[in-house]
Amino acid sequence: MPLFYFTINSFSQECTVALAAIKGEYSGECKKGKAHGKGKAAGVDNYEGDFKNGLPDGQGTYTWSNGDTYSGKFIKGLREGKGLMRYKRSGAADSIVDGYWKKDAYVGKNEHPYIVHFKSKLVIELEVDHSKEFYNEITFFVTNTSSGATSTRGEAPKLKVDEIQMNKGAIGKITHNANHFKKTEAILTNVIIPARMKVIIDSEEIDIEFLEPGRYIINVRINK
Repeated sequence: MPLFYFTINSFSQECTVALAAIKGEYSGECKKGKAHGKGKAAGVDNYEGDFKNGLPDGQGTYTWSNGDTYSGKFIKGLREGKGLMRYKRSGAADSIVDGYWKKDAYVGKNEHPYIVHFKSKLVIELEVDHSKEFYNEITFFVTNTSSGATSTRGEAPKLKVDEIQMNKGAIGKITHNANHFKKTEAILTNVIIPARMKVIIDSEEIDIEFLEPGRYIINVRINK
Protein backbone atom coordinates (compact mmCIF):
# COMPACT_ATOMS: atom_id res chain seq x y z
CA MET A 1 0.00 0.00 0.00
CA PRO A 2 2.68 2.66 0.82
CA LEU A 3 4.41 2.02 -2.50
CA PHE A 4 1.10 2.42 -4.41
CA TYR A 5 0.35 5.70 -2.60
CA PHE A 6 3.79 7.10 -3.50
CA THR A 7 3.29 6.26 -7.19
CA ILE A 8 -0.04 8.12 -7.33
CA ASN A 9 1.55 11.19 -5.75
CA SER A 10 4.50 11.20 -8.14
CA PHE A 11 2.22 11.46 -11.17
CA SER A 12 -0.10 14.07 -9.66
CA GLN A 13 2.64 16.49 -8.56
CA GLU A 14 2.45 20.03 -9.87
CA CYS A 15 4.96 20.52 -12.66
CA THR A 16 6.06 24.06 -13.51
CA VAL A 17 7.24 25.52 -16.81
CA ALA A 18 9.81 28.31 -16.51
CA LEU A 19 9.18 30.03 -19.86
CA ALA A 20 6.40 32.60 -19.40
CA ALA A 21 4.98 32.41 -22.94
CA ILE A 22 4.16 28.69 -22.65
CA LYS A 23 2.99 28.64 -19.04
CA GLY A 24 -0.55 27.41 -18.60
CA GLU A 25 -1.28 23.74 -19.14
CA TYR A 26 1.48 21.13 -19.02
CA SER A 27 1.44 17.39 -19.55
CA GLY A 28 4.53 15.23 -19.49
CA GLU A 29 7.49 14.20 -17.42
CA CYS A 30 8.63 16.01 -14.28
CA LYS A 31 11.64 16.21 -12.05
CA LYS A 32 11.70 18.04 -8.72
CA GLY A 33 8.54 19.95 -9.62
CA LYS A 34 9.77 21.16 -13.01
CA ALA A 35 9.04 20.06 -16.56
CA HIS A 36 11.87 17.66 -17.35
CA GLY A 37 11.92 15.09 -20.16
CA LYS A 38 9.24 14.75 -22.83
CA GLY A 39 6.27 17.07 -22.51
CA LYS A 40 3.72 19.52 -23.93
CA ALA A 41 3.14 23.05 -22.69
CA ALA A 42 0.39 25.45 -23.75
CA GLY A 43 0.08 29.12 -22.89
CA VAL A 44 0.10 32.14 -25.20
CA ASP A 45 2.45 30.00 -27.32
CA ASN A 46 2.81 26.21 -27.44
CA TYR A 47 5.75 23.83 -27.22
CA GLU A 48 6.11 20.08 -27.55
CA GLY A 49 9.38 18.24 -27.08
CA ASP A 50 12.25 17.93 -24.63
CA PHE A 51 12.39 19.90 -21.37
CA LYS A 52 15.13 20.42 -18.82
CA ASN A 53 14.65 22.26 -15.55
CA GLY A 54 11.37 23.74 -16.79
CA LEU A 55 12.70 25.05 -20.11
CA PRO A 56 12.67 23.73 -23.68
CA ASP A 57 16.01 21.95 -23.97
CA GLY A 58 16.79 19.37 -26.64
CA GLN A 59 14.65 18.63 -29.68
CA GLY A 60 11.20 20.16 -29.98
CA THR A 61 8.67 22.25 -31.85
CA TYR A 62 7.67 25.73 -30.70
CA THR A 63 4.53 27.36 -32.11
CA TRP A 64 3.90 31.09 -31.67
CA SER A 65 0.41 32.55 -31.31
CA ASN A 66 0.58 33.91 -34.88
CA GLY A 67 1.19 30.43 -36.31
CA ASP A 68 4.96 30.69 -36.87
CA THR A 69 6.81 27.52 -35.89
CA TYR A 70 10.36 26.42 -35.15
CA SER A 71 11.37 22.76 -35.15
CA GLY A 72 14.86 21.89 -34.01
CA LYS A 73 17.22 22.13 -31.11
CA PHE A 74 16.87 24.26 -27.99
CA ILE A 75 19.21 25.02 -25.09
CA LYS A 76 17.83 26.70 -21.95
CA GLY A 77 14.72 27.88 -23.78
CA LEU A 78 16.57 29.41 -26.76
CA ARG A 79 16.98 28.17 -30.32
CA GLU A 80 20.48 26.73 -30.50
CA GLY A 81 21.82 24.47 -33.24
CA LYS A 82 20.14 22.97 -36.30
CA GLY A 83 16.54 23.97 -36.89
CA LEU A 84 13.85 25.01 -39.33
CA MET A 85 11.79 28.19 -38.89
CA ARG A 86 8.49 28.46 -40.74
CA TYR A 87 6.91 31.93 -40.99
CA LYS A 88 3.23 32.15 -41.85
CA ARG A 89 2.32 34.64 -44.59
CA SER A 90 -1.21 35.73 -45.41
CA GLY A 91 -2.22 34.75 -48.93
CA ALA A 92 1.18 33.27 -49.75
CA ALA A 93 3.28 30.18 -49.12
CA ASP A 94 5.12 29.95 -45.82
CA SER A 95 8.57 31.52 -45.67
CA ILE A 96 11.11 28.89 -44.56
CA VAL A 97 14.50 29.51 -42.97
CA ASP A 98 16.57 26.35 -42.53
CA GLY A 99 19.99 26.31 -40.91
CA TYR A 100 21.76 26.99 -37.62
CA TRP A 101 20.86 29.19 -34.66
CA LYS A 102 22.92 30.60 -31.81
CA LYS A 103 21.45 32.24 -28.71
CA ASP A 104 18.05 32.45 -30.46
CA ALA A 105 19.47 34.21 -33.56
CA TYR A 106 19.88 32.76 -37.03
CA VAL A 107 23.55 32.44 -38.04
CA GLY A 108 23.29 30.84 -41.49
CA LYS A 109 22.84 27.65 -43.47
CA ASN A 110 26.02 26.23 -41.98
CA GLU A 111 27.05 25.83 -38.36
CA HIS A 112 30.39 27.47 -39.17
CA PRO A 113 31.23 29.63 -42.23
CA TYR A 114 34.28 27.47 -43.00
CA ILE A 115 35.64 23.93 -42.59
CA VAL A 116 39.29 22.99 -42.07
CA HIS A 117 39.51 19.55 -43.66
CA PHE A 118 43.23 19.07 -43.06
CA LYS A 119 46.36 20.83 -41.83
CA SER A 120 49.81 19.30 -41.68
CA LYS A 121 51.38 18.81 -38.25
CA LEU A 122 53.76 21.79 -38.31
CA VAL A 123 50.79 24.14 -38.76
CA ILE A 124 50.43 24.62 -35.02
CA GLU A 125 47.68 27.25 -35.10
CA LEU A 126 45.03 28.32 -37.56
CA GLU A 127 42.78 31.23 -36.54
CA VAL A 128 39.96 32.20 -38.88
CA ASP A 129 37.92 35.38 -38.49
CA HIS A 130 34.85 35.87 -40.70
CA SER A 131 32.82 39.02 -41.27
CA LYS A 132 29.80 39.45 -43.50
CA GLU A 133 30.81 41.93 -46.19
CA PHE A 134 29.41 42.75 -49.63
CA TYR A 135 32.67 41.52 -51.21
CA ASN A 136 34.49 38.17 -50.95
CA GLU A 137 38.12 38.41 -49.87
CA ILE A 138 40.47 35.99 -48.11
CA THR A 139 43.70 37.14 -46.46
CA PHE A 140 46.36 34.76 -45.14
CA PHE A 141 48.90 36.02 -42.59
CA VAL A 142 51.74 33.51 -42.19
CA THR A 143 54.11 33.52 -39.20
CA ASN A 144 57.06 31.22 -38.60
CA THR A 145 57.20 30.66 -34.83
CA SER A 146 60.30 28.44 -34.85
CA SER A 147 63.16 29.40 -32.59
CA GLY A 148 65.38 26.79 -34.21
CA ALA A 149 66.70 27.51 -37.71
CA THR A 150 67.46 31.22 -38.19
CA SER A 151 68.39 33.51 -41.03
CA THR A 152 71.64 35.50 -41.25
CA ARG A 153 69.95 38.25 -39.16
CA GLY A 154 69.21 35.83 -36.33
CA GLU A 155 65.48 35.49 -37.09
CA ALA A 156 63.47 32.47 -38.18
CA PRO A 157 63.12 32.62 -41.98
CA LYS A 158 59.83 33.99 -43.26
CA LEU A 159 57.38 31.57 -44.85
CA LYS A 160 54.81 32.52 -47.45
CA VAL A 161 51.89 31.10 -49.38
CA ASP A 162 53.69 29.41 -52.27
CA GLU A 163 50.74 27.91 -54.10
CA ILE A 164 46.94 27.64 -54.00
CA GLN A 165 45.18 24.72 -55.65
CA MET A 166 41.44 25.25 -56.14
CA ASN A 167 39.07 22.30 -55.76
CA LYS A 168 35.91 24.42 -55.80
CA GLY A 169 35.18 28.05 -56.64
CA ALA A 170 37.65 30.51 -58.16
CA ILE A 171 40.00 33.39 -57.31
CA GLY A 172 40.16 36.63 -59.28
CA LYS A 173 43.58 37.83 -58.07
CA ILE A 174 46.32 36.95 -55.56
CA THR A 175 48.54 39.67 -54.08
CA HIS A 176 51.61 38.95 -51.94
CA ASN A 177 53.03 41.34 -49.36
CA ALA A 178 56.15 40.59 -47.31
CA ASN A 179 56.42 43.91 -45.46
CA HIS A 180 54.65 42.87 -42.27
CA PHE A 181 56.87 42.31 -39.24
CA LYS A 182 57.59 38.56 -38.94
CA LYS A 183 54.63 37.89 -41.25
CA THR A 184 53.91 37.47 -44.90
CA GLU A 185 50.56 38.24 -46.43
CA ALA A 186 48.59 36.75 -49.31
CA ILE A 187 45.36 38.49 -50.32
CA LEU A 188 42.81 36.66 -52.45
CA THR A 189 40.26 38.99 -54.04
CA ASN A 190 37.10 38.45 -56.11
CA VAL A 191 36.74 34.96 -54.65
CA ILE A 192 33.78 32.89 -55.79
CA ILE A 193 32.30 31.25 -52.69
CA PRO A 194 31.63 28.42 -51.85
CA ALA A 195 35.29 27.65 -52.40
CA ARG A 196 37.63 24.87 -51.34
CA MET A 197 41.39 25.15 -51.71
CA LYS A 198 44.67 23.53 -50.79
CA VAL A 199 47.11 26.15 -49.50
CA ILE A 200 50.79 25.22 -49.73
CA ILE A 201 53.26 27.04 -47.47
CA ASP A 202 56.80 25.76 -47.96
CA SER A 203 56.13 22.00 -47.57
CA GLU A 204 53.12 22.42 -45.24
CA GLU A 205 49.52 22.12 -46.41
CA ILE A 206 46.10 23.41 -45.38
CA ASP A 207 42.89 22.10 -46.94
CA ILE A 208 40.16 24.63 -46.15
CA GLU A 209 36.63 25.20 -47.44
CA PHE A 210 34.72 28.50 -47.30
CA LEU A 211 30.93 28.11 -47.14
CA GLU A 212 29.57 31.59 -46.48
CA PRO A 213 30.32 34.77 -48.46
CA GLY A 214 32.19 37.66 -46.89
CA ARG A 215 35.69 38.55 -45.73
CA TYR A 216 38.05 36.07 -44.06
CA ILE A 217 41.26 36.86 -42.17
CA ILE A 218 43.36 33.76 -41.49
CA ASN A 219 46.36 33.74 -39.18
CA VAL A 220 48.60 30.74 -39.82
CA ARG A 221 51.39 29.89 -37.39
CA ILE A 222 53.96 27.34 -38.48
CA ASN A 223 56.71 25.95 -36.29
CA LYS A 224 59.49 25.28 -38.80
